[in-house]
Amino acid sequence: MERVSEQTPVPTVEELLHQAAMGRVGVDRRLIRSILADPDAARGIVQFAKASHEGERLDVDPLLVDLFRHFRPVEALDFYLEAIRHTPDEVSDDLIQAVLPFGENAVGPLIALYQELGEEQGADVAFLLAGLHVRDPRIFTLLLERLEFDTADGAFLLGLYADPAARPALEKILAEIPAEDTELRREVSYALEQMDAAPATYEPEAFDILAEYKEREAPAFDVLPESERLDLLKSDDATTRTGAAHSFFNVELNAKSRAALLDAAKSDPEVAVRAKAWESLADVSTEQAIREAMLAVLNDVSRSIEERGGAAVGLYGVADQDDVRPGIEELYETGGHGRAKALETMWRSLWEPYAKYFPQHLDDKDPAIVREALRGAGYFQLTRYTDKIAKYFDAAEPFHRLREDALFAYAIAMPGETTRGRVRGMLRRIDAISPLTQFETELVEFALDERLRLHGLQPVFSEEASEEPKPAPVPPPAPAKIGRNDPCPCGSGKKYKKCHGAS
Repeated sequence: MERVSEQTPVPTVEELLHQAAMGRVGVDRRLIRSILADPDAARGIVQFAKASHEGERLDVDPLLVDLFRHFRPVEALDFYLEAIRHTPDEVSDDLIQAVLPFGENAVGPLIALYQELGEEQGADVAFLLAGLHVRDPRIFTLLLERLEFDTADGAFLLGLYADPAARPALEKILAEIPAEDTELRREVSYALEQMDAAPATYEPEAFDILAEYKEREAPAFDVLPESERLDLLKSDDATTRTGAAHSFFNVELNAKSRAALLDAAKSDPEVAVRAKAWESLADVSTEQAIREAMLAVLNDVSRSIEERGGAAVGLYGVADQDDVRPGIEELYETGGHGRAKALETMWRSLWEPYAKYFPQHLDDKDPAIVREALRGAGYFQLTRYTDKIAKYFDAAEPFHRLREDALFAYAIAMPGETTRGRVRGMLRRIDAISPLTQFETELVEFALDERLRLHGLQPVFSEEASEEPKPAPVPPPAPAKIGRNDPCPCGSGKKYKKCHGAS
């Protein structure tokens, strides 16, 4: 009798979406193709959208918006309205483009939602109503009321709606705006100009769902518990195994995770996985057996530079030791990727004699080496080289992706006495040199807090800075600079390298 081969069941669309919401699979074209291949995909998407999402780790509403936009089931409008209701102040352009094709069918539900949200939170709903370009007295009345509530926004929306009947209201309000308020007068005047434009009709944009996503996206390792990340170390996909190994970097390892990483470092068939596993064993590099295994890889010239570089980074906590230094210095001499990994090991070690390696590479031709040189110049606070660091704020290709590294390094190394009272002024100085985005501001704030920690001082910008002080024994005076193996000055009880030194 022939044996029937067992096949892995194909996951349903609901199961695929749940895996994405739990962070276990990346939201990429591979996921989208798997969903599109299901002949019953539209029903599955609707069922998932209606289900409870309690306990899910990630918000996959943006993905659902795109899937509804692709399949256009009858339930799509209700889903879009609920998505707007959930975050009325953060309605994405994709969600707006998904709603507009519903035209007249969307008018009543949108007006009801606007009335439910109120004028303060209803701005994006009003924008949608104007953008429909549907002549409806209810929309017109709502936009006139919007003009009274927020003149600039109301004028913009009436200009977008372009109904000539709005002209008297706009002319009246323009006459009441003081001459010195030039910006508001410009808004209203522009809206009046639109009254003479030809009536606009909405033309839906072509939508290619696959074009919205990368070919490959990693699972959301940062939201996965240890057990699931350990499972992913056994994935059939080498890229997933690599990411899973890296997710353990600079975290405290228990016996199970240590054993799994060591097994991956020694036996995984992919060099990238082995390299990241060696790096993530840095937490236990002081254990003799693991240290010897890392040293054997680092000093084995028959191994790939990538794997030797991973072993070097894994040894950063002991990179000042006599048996470790020669291997790191030899790796540095290989140039290229080996040099970049050696430099990374050096700056992570915070061992002062390594500072001499970084200045010359601030002018390197290799962006990967320059990135590590910037980090080293920052962490070793090489103040005399801050002009060289600053040139990467707005560098041309191939160095155009180094701006964030340069801002971080500059904040740590810039001239000035390091005190809690001076760091806000340092932030203003950096913003004056090169205006910062919100993300960059937060990055620089973190770097300045890091600067304070390196000098044994409490941070200013982070959450811990605003926490109520807790009664505790008076600690001994902090050292002038914090070593990787010293207690972190934030008071967590962890070593610095495993807490705020885990950059």
